[in-house]
Amino acid sequence: MASSPVSSTSVALVALMKLKGLGRRGALRIVYGPVPDRDAKDVVVDRAARAKVSESALLEAWDRAQDELEKTLNSDTKFFSFHDEGYPQRLRNIPDPPAVLYVRGAVAGLHATKCLAVVGTREPTPYGEAVARKSAAAAASEGFTIVSGLAHGCDTLGHEGCLDAHGVGVAVMAHGLDKVYPAANRGLATRLIENGGCLVSEYPLGVTPMRTAFAERDRIQSGLSDAVLVVETDVKGGTMHTVRFCREQKRALACIDHPDKWKHEDKTKGNQMMIAQHWARAISDGVALTQFLLHVQQVERSPAKRPERALDIDPQTRLGF
Repeated sequence: MASSPVSSTSVALVALMKLKGLGRRGALRIVYGPVPDRDAKDVVVDRAARAKVSESALLEAWDRAQDELEKTLNSDTKFFSFHDEGYPQRLRNIPDPPAVLYVRGAVAGLHATKCLAVVGTREPTPYGEAVARKSAAAAASEGFTIVSGLAHGCDTLGHEGCLDAHGVGVAVMAHGLDKVYPAANRGLATRLIENGGCLVSEYPLGVTPMRTAFAERDRIQSGLSDAVLVVETDVKGGTMHTVRFCREQKRALACIDHPDKWKHEDKTKGNQMMIAQHWARAISDGVALTQFLLHVQQVERSPAKRPERALDIDPQTRLGF
């Protein structure tokens, strides 16, 4: 490391992503490994020239990136490039990883031994509301970090359930971490951080929410997790983006199997489709959730890890299905 707290690898990636037409994939093709802080500009300029990147444009972007990242650190926000030691290992293995990940709060949840994403529609049924909160609480009480997107509805309830159980939560944002969207969840975001969780984003400070960013952040939700639990979704809902990424990333997938009285609701049709197509494990009660969480633990457990104790979830009092 140089005297600056900002690594040249991070600066190079952020600078390249500021250039039109490159994006994170192009940046990672050029910065395919750590960049030595000494002579970093020369190294990156030489690599970028082979990709027909303008030297003057890159050098101008470099200065802006350096300044931006120093201001980011001063605003109590950390960041990790793909090549940094602190970058979450799970994200390294997905097809389209963030080049740089920004974090506000504690980073421990990003490296937890077991993580569950709890996702679903912004307008759940009353049944979905109860199940989202109680399922997240049950998983958090057994040591799962809960990952979601801080959106209205199932995301909010999943985060609330995590906090009910004094668990660690990770909220994946679709914008810079200098703001919280939706604004109604600012208090929830603060509570997540105060309870040992964090907010994460691949977008620098100052970037406002864009429609495409919400779909892109879904790959990070599943990427940070060992498994995804879908509470409710219709067949074409935004949650199906997370489902697609989950399958591409080969994460375990489960969804709530609703009682018959709720199956006429459009927002449960996606669940029914995933079960019928054998995409997802059906979770109809607390016992099924217990079995799914045990399965996730067994798959992710390595010989070096201490064996997990059996889960003890009462399907009636803990989940209320």
